Amino acid sequence: MTIELEHLSVCASDDQHHELLKDINLKLHNGTVTLLIGHTGSGKSTLLQVLAGILQPSSGKIMLDEQPLWLKGKVDRAHLLRLGLTFQFPEQQLFAGSIRREFAYSLRPYGLGAQERERRIQAAREDFDPHGVFAMDRSPFALSGGEQRRLALATTFAAAPDWLLMDEPTAGLEAAAVRELLRLIRGRERGGFVIATHDLDTFFPLADRVIVMDHGAIVADGAPADLCREPELLARAGVGLPSCAEVAQSLAGRGIAIAPDRLTPQLAAEAIEEALLVRAASAGRGLERSAPPLAGAGSHVGGRAAEPAPAPAAVEASAQQAQRKQAAWLRLDPRAKWLLYLLLVIGTMLQQQWVGLAAAAVPVALGFIGIPRSVLRGGVKIVWPFLIFMAMSVFLAGIQYTATSAHLPIGFSVERAWSTMLNVTRLFVVVIAGYWLAATTPYGQLVQGLNWALQYFKKAKLPVDSFALAVSLIFRFIPLILSEWQRFSTIVRARGKAALRPGTVRARDIPALVVPLLLSMFYKAEEMTVAMEMKKVDGKLLSLKSNLLRWQRADTVLVIGGVVCFVLLVVIRK
Repeated sequence: MTIELEHLSVCASDDQHHELLKDINLKLHNGTVTLLIGHTGSGKSTLLQVLAGILQPSSGKIMLDEQPLWLKGKVDRAHLLRLGLTFQFPEQQLFAGSIRREFAYSLRPYGLGAQERERRIQAAREDFDPHGVFAMDRSPFALSGGEQRRLALATTFAAAPDWLLMDEPTAGLEAAAVRELLRLIRGRERGGFVIATHDLDTFFPLADRVIVMDHGAIVADGAPADLCREPELLARAGVGLPSCAEVAQSLAGRGIAIAPDRLTPQLAAEAIEEALLVRAASAGRGLERSAPPLAGAGSHVGGRAAEPAPAPAAVEASAQQAQRKQAAWLRLDPRAKWLLYLLLVIGTMLQQQWVGLAAAAVPVALGFIGIPRSVLRGGVKIVWPFLIFMAMSVFLAGIQYTATSAHLPIGFSVERAWSTMLNVTRLFVVVIAGYWLAATTPYGQLVQGLNWALQYFKKAKLPVDSFALAVSLIFRFIPLILSEWQRFSTIVRARGKAALRPGTVRARDIPALVVPLLLSMFYKAEEMTVAMEMKKVDGKLLSLKSNLLRWQRADTVLVIGGVVCFVLLVVIRK
């Protein structure tokens, strides 16, 4: 099975001018182990998701055995079954009540018979469970962190896809588990591997090919030994050097010359021994030898990797352009946005007629003009569940029971349903306004603006600090939940092998998404609590410097506009 990428590019969801991958041309052959290396943010994980059919390219194409992976915005399910993806933190994909159900979920898309399914599960347990902790009825959440990672890898290997795409597979694994993983990679008789990693010492001796990425582009492509002989390529990409090259450079500074492409400790030891024997023989003959400097020897200082090369001028210009194109809402003073939000919410809650409610919705809708597309997509994820809630609320409110009726005792009151519809729509407008405020205001500015707005109530000895903390945390969690939902939906799509459009999830996969999502949110809440305790917040917001807030003419115009809208809403209400 061959994977081929032709002129493939991927743009950021919130900025089509920002390319995450740039004109990638790549052909991966069956039976090979390919490494993706590069500094953080170089595009390794993005490329893995493209190869796995999780992320759709913005341009170009990707072919599997000369067949297109994407057709009409979807990936053919037969192709998905041939691709397996493990994420950087694979233990976060666990959700089921037992280890048996974890294996069953990963193997269900393959339609295996009971005997074959059990054979694969047993083989994966033998490979990844040397201590016998994977009891089939045991909860995966009772395992340690390293054991959970091994279980997640086991469920992926049990599916036996043609290509295994792995993101930092050795992170968090003990040495014995790493050795076992390397043994499995070496011993696999079919398919291939694409591994994104920073662990050069572990994977360089194993790889057939190394692809170096920098700012979304491929900057080097060759055999591991070839790259070790050209360490300046690795240094410029900001990935450092494998130990064999570092040792060669250090020895060169002491007059001992060995080749920098001895990828294993055994080969390096043999080269060092040979070099010492040659040096001793030369010294015995009274000859002085000095090792020639290695290419790129100046790229390390004190044994540490050189700093990543600065971004090219084109990248810097693109970043400056993106900054200039930043949505105007994001540059406004948070105090002005808080005032606008409060005025619109109060005006909306005053409305008792559909005309007034429609008028209140207009400025809220206008607020979404010019904000990033990813923010709009996040809003859609809020809208759909709320619309379902509205429909259910209206339906239940309209149902009425009449015990004295001679006909059917259950009826439907249109008047009550219509009244409920007005109330929940009013709430809907308020929720969307709150999402707008959270999405267009960084968390720190949000807290600053809220603290400024409430400081005048402190004189009345109201619990302003506790209220401000609670509100700011709620707004902090709105974008956080959306971000985590997107991340775990990607994991579920990778495991469930559903031929869906990007960003969608099947109803039957919801349990696989909700459990790890909730666990992640609890973990993040715990992290936030610990951070607050360490900073001695102790239930109170820290005092904020007034000079952190900058009121401009645009903020004045915004507030005046909000006051005008509020007055109009009050007039309409009458």
